[in-house]
Amino acid sequence: MKQGHLRLVILAAIALAVFALPSCGFKRKLVSIDIIPNAATLGGPGLKVQFKAIGNYVHPPDSHDITTTVTWESAATQVVTIDQTGLATSGVACGDNITITATGHSDPKDSSSGIVIGTAAVSVTCP
Repeated sequence: MKQGHLRLVILAAIALAVFALPSCGFKRKLVSIDIIPNAATLGGPGLKVQFKAIGNYVHPPDSHDITTTVTWESAATQVVTIDQTGLATSGVACGDNITITATGHSDPKDSSSGIVIGTAAVSVTCP
């Protein structure tokens, strides 16, 4: 086989491998959520703290800010409330280690996929 034809065959094989063969075949998947900060203390009513949710993925492995795509929740809304941007505000009651939860789907495009939860703790002290 001539050298020019051999190069053409090699280039064709490379193109086939790159463009025609499937990738690893796995969907991108959220595997955990880290909340920053993971704990906060507020010294009275009406004070605020901004939480940030960092999503950790596989396929490919990476992490990025998913603060506005998770669902935020407070375990004790009389002590601390949290809006859907991750902004928590202390209420009129006091309490220790109130759980703040950020919930997302392992596949954000499929609401029937599993759920992934990240948590943080908030304490509100009475003045």
